[in-house]
Amino acid sequence: MAQRQAQVDEVRWSRVQTELASSQNLSVMIFTTFTVIFLPLSFFTGLFGVNASDWDEDNLPSLKQIGLISLPSSALLVILSLTAAYNWRAQSFVKSVYVNTKRGLAGGIKYLRKLEPKSSRTRKIRRKADERRRRKAELARKDDKSYDFWATVKEGRDTQYEIPHLNRHGSGSQ
Repeated sequence: MAQRQAQVDEVRWSRVQTELASSQNLSVMIFTTFTVIFLPLSFFTGLFGVNASDWDEDNLPSLKQIGLISLPSSALLVILSLTAAYNWRAQSFVKSVYVNTKRGLAGGIKYLRKLEPKSSRTRKIRRKADERRRRKAELARKDDKSYDFWATVKEGRDTQYEIPHLNRHGSGSQ
């Protein structure tokens, strides 16, 4: 009996997962539909937004020149992006370039700090220490339990609020 109940629960769970996958597929289909509709529109908007001598007679590049530069560079960018996305060798190359560049910059900054005059370094150290002390004092003030909310409310009660003459009952024009 327990085994049968487990099978029933498993079937219910798989049905719920199937319904969820179906709704996700519907969401992807709707997104794809809107992409298919708006991608060509945005392409033509960008194309006709270009200042070209074919549409305007000033000293502007022709549409052919713009196409000779932009279309191959766009294709190259798309190919490189897809290669970097799906090729593990390209990913490891990009990662190693990033890590080595980061290390080189860190070493360069460390070397430049050694060249900095001592008086400037001590000023920075003092400034940082002052900032730390200021932050610590601010946190201590926030954590201070002696702050009394109701005391500040009582202080505010001393001032009386007066209803403006226009808002008083019976003073408006009727």
